[in-house]
Amino acid sequence: MPDLFKSIARLFQLTLLLARYQLPAAWPFRSSPQKSARALRLVFEKLGFTFVKLGQALALRFDLLPADYCLELLQITNEVVAEDYSAIHQIIIEDLGRSPDEIFAALEREPFAVTSSGQIHRATSLGGVRLAVKIQNPATRKKYLTDIRLMHWLAAPLDWAKVFGANSVATYVKEFERALFSELDLADTARNATVMSELSKGDEAEFNFTVRKEYTAKRILTWEFVDGIPVQRILNAIQHDDREYLQSLKDQDYDLRLIARRIYWCTLNQIYRDGLFHSDLSPAGILILPDNRIAYVDFAVVGRFTEEHQDSFRFFMQYVLREQFDDATDELLRWIEAAPSTDIARFRRDMSVVLEDYLYGFRSPVGSVTWLAARHIVVRMMSVIRQHGLSIPATVSLYLRTLLTRDAIVFELAPTCDPLADEAQFMMRAARIDVGEIFTQRQAIGSVTETWGQAKEIVANVNKLLTSGRSIEVSLRMLQARLLQYGIWTALIGTIASLGFREDAFASLNAALGVGQYFIPGTLLFCAFIFMLLALRQGRKLAAIEQSNVIGREVSQRSLGRVR
Repeated sequence: MPDLFKSIARLFQLTLLLARYQLPAAWPFRSSPQKSARALRLVFEKLGFTFVKLGQALALRFDLLPADYCLELLQITNEVVAEDYSAIHQIIIEDLGRSPDEIFAALEREPFAVTSSGQIHRATSLGGVRLAVKIQNPATRKKYLTDIRLMHWLAAPLDWAKVFGANSVATYVKEFERALFSELDLADTARNATVMSELSKGDEAEFNFTVRKEYTAKRILTWEFVDGIPVQRILNAIQHDDREYLQSLKDQDYDLRLIARRIYWCTLNQIYRDGLFHSDLSPAGILILPDNRIAYVDFAVVGRFTEEHQDSFRFFMQYVLREQFDDATDELLRWIEAAPSTDIARFRRDMSVVLEDYLYGFRSPVGSVTWLAARHIVVRMMSVIRQHGLSIPATVSLYLRTLLTRDAIVFELAPTCDPLADEAQFMMRAARIDVGEIFTQRQAIGSVTETWGQAKEIVANVNKLLTSGRSIEVSLRMLQARLLQYGIWTALIGTIASLGFREDAFASLNAALGVGQYFIPGTLLFCAFIFMLLALRQGRKLAAIEQSNVIGREVSQRSLGRVR
C-alpha cells in the first residue's frame, strides 16, 4: 500500500507540473509544437529519474512523436546523485559475502561515474589487476516501479486521446518497462558483455571486454578496467572547437576518421553478422584506445536479431544499394504493422523517395545540401512510418535506434565519411566469406546421403545467393536456372540410386541386361555425382561475383563470422 501512495503522490506532482508549464494534456502535438515540446522536456526533468529515462527513450522515436518533440527531448539532462559509501559497503558484504577490504586490495570510496543503473568505483584486485566495480542500490528499482505504475495508469486516457496516433501508449509503456528493468539487471548485462566479447574475438578493431565473475553478483558487476578516451570527450572538444585538445589527439596518432569508420564497421558486424548489437549506443560508453581500437563498456541494453531478421535487413540494405527501392520497402513491410486504413501504395512512394534521396545524396559532392540531407535517412524513415500510421515492433525499433545513434556519432567524428562505400564493401566481403564456407567441399563423400544433403543445401541456398549482386561476366538468371536444374537432378537421381541399393527395384532389369546387382544404382549414383560437381561449379561462378548472401545461424548458436 505505501508504494501505491507513492504513485498517487507522483501523479499529483505531475498534475501540478503540467499546470505550471501550461502543457496541453490531451492534445500536446496540435498547437505550438516548439513551446509544448520545451514544456514536456521541463516536466520530465522536474520529475526526474524514470521520466528522464522515458524522455531519453522517446527522443529517438521519430516514429511516435513529431520531430520538434524528439529534437527537444534530445536535450534532456539528468543529474544522478551518488549513494553514500556506507550503503555501497553493505551491498558488497551482502552480495559477495565479505567486506571490500577482504575482497579487494583497494576500492575507491568515491565513484568515478554515476549512472541511472548504478555507480562505478575503481578497484584493484588482490592480484594487482585494475578493476571497475558497478554497484546498484536496491532503492533504485523501487523508485522506477513507482513511476512505471503511474505510466500504466496514464496509458488508457492517452490512448483514448490518440497521443501516439495509431500506436498504443500502453504497448509502448510495457516495452519501455521491459527495456528499463533489463538495463537494471546486472546479471543480464554481464551475460551480454561476455557473449559480445566472445563474438568480437580476433577483431583487431575492437577491444575485448572482460567480466570478472568472481566479483560479480545480483547488484554488482565487475570488469577489468579499460583505460581509454571516452568518445564523449572527443565530441565535446569538436563541439566547443577545442583545437588544442584535438591537435594533441592528432599528435598521439589518434585518427578520428579511422575511429569513426571502425565504429561504423563494428555496428555492421554486430547487426548483420553477430545478431547481437548495442541498441543504446552512447558516446560515453565507447572508449578509444591508443591504437585506435574501439572498447565498448556499456552492455546494459542490446538488441537481438534472429537469422530471419539478419537476412531480411541485409537484403533491405542491398536492395537500397542496387536502387531496388520497391524491394527494399517490401522488406520493411515484413516487420512494420499497418493499420487497415493505411494507404500502402502511398507509403511505398514516400519511402522510395526517402531511400532514393539517401542513395543519391551520398553520391553528391560532400557538403552539398543533398549530401547533408542524406545523413538523416533514419529520421526521415521513421517520420514517414509515423505519418502513415504504421507501428514498429520493439526489435525493429532497437535496430533503427542503433542506426540513428551510430550515424550521429560517426558523422560528428568524421563529417566527410562515406557510408555507402563502407556498406558496399562490407556486404561484398561478407558474401565472400559466406559463399566460401558453403562451397568448401568435404574431404570425402562417404555416402549417397551426404551427397544428397550437399545438393539439398545448395538448392536451399540458391535463392538467397541470387538476391544480391549484378552480373559481371555471366547472367545471374542463367546461373540461377542452371544451378536449380543441377541441384534438382542431383537430388532426384541420388534418391533413386539410394533406393536401388536398399531394395530389389532394379533386380529384374539388371538380370535382363546381364550386369551385376548394383550396376544400375551405381551408374545413377555416378550421374548424381557429376550433376553435383556441375552445381558446385556454378556456385563458384556466383562466388566470383562477390555480392551473394547465404543463410545465417541463430544468434544464440554462433556468429556468421566477423567481416574484417
